[in-house]
This record gives sequence, C-alpha cells and structure tokens, in this order.
Amino acid sequence: MITLAEKPLIEEYEMELHEPPCLPGAPVWAVKAKLSRDVSEVMPYLNAVKDRPFYGGEGKFIIWKDNERKYALRPLELAVGAVWEREQARELVEQVVEEINSVWERREKITPDHTTRTPPKVLDILKLLPRTNCGECGLASCIAFAAELIEGNRRLKDCPALEEEDYAEARRQLEEMGL
Repeated sequence: MITLAEKPLIEEYEMELHEPPCLPGAPVWAVKAKLSRDVSEVMPYLNAVKDRPFYGGEGKFIIWKDNERKYALRPLELAVGAVWEREQARELVEQVVEEINSVWERREKITPDHTTRTPPKVLDILKLLPRTNCGECGLASCIAFAAELIEGNRRLKDCPALEEEDYAEARRQLEEMGL
C-alpha cells in the first residue's frame, strides 16, 4: 500500500506543444504541461538545488536553465523552452517531472531556499548590449535580442559583438544576471 508521503508530487499532466508567439515559423517549439495539482511547495527546494534560478517566492514561479534549455514552473504549469524537435517534447517533460519529483522526495534532506531572484528587465539588459542593431544575432534590434535573452530563446553567444574584448565586462554582468 502506498502512503500519501510516498506518492510523487506530479503524477498527471496534459501536454501542449506550440510555436512561441514571438518566433512564428521558427524551428523551435515550447512545451507546456498543465499539472493536475498545485506544486508550489516544491519551489523553495528547487531554488536550493538549482544553479542561480529566478524565484518569485511564495510559490509564484521558479525559472531555471539546464543544458541551455529554459524551464519555468508555476503552481499548475510546467513550461519547457527551446525544444528543437517535436518528438523530444514528451521526453523532456518526463525528465523534468522526474527531477521535480526526486527533489520533492528528498526534501527532508534539502534546506529550502526562499531567496527571491527575479528576471532582469529588458532595458537593464539593453544597456549592456552593443546597441548597434547590426542583426548578426538574427533579430532586427538589440532590444529584440534583450527580450529573447530573458525568454531563453537566445543566448549570449548569439551576439558576436559580446565575444569581443570591448564587451567583456558587459558580458560578465549579463552572465551574473543569469543570462
């Protein structure tokens, strides 16, 4: 007989796969899993074990990156960004659900971290970018690139200018922001 304490936190969910509205026609997908129960309780534990996540506190949200892929957990939703192949969507959701359930299972051995850290603002990022609107990142402007950085759809390495020595300090600051 399974007791309530032995049951996984996330047992059931419904998946939706869609194109990100900001990148229609792009070869990247986003996955959302609607969860059957509120998972707010696990967020401070994930905040403790993840490397520099954005955490909204009080079970509002937690956002983290693993292997250059962005994950967002809200009370009733799990989102996975930058899915390049439709077929890998289910596998990615299953992996992160398993990871969340594992953290939940080990919660007695983890000191929860309630420290909040929210994503940077677009204009704060823009101030550190070259602001040349050169388009080498594939976007029309540096402000669009800043917005895509926050969403996890672009990476710092996508801006060639940030690789130059003149922008080393700006790149360091952007990395400290968790980008």
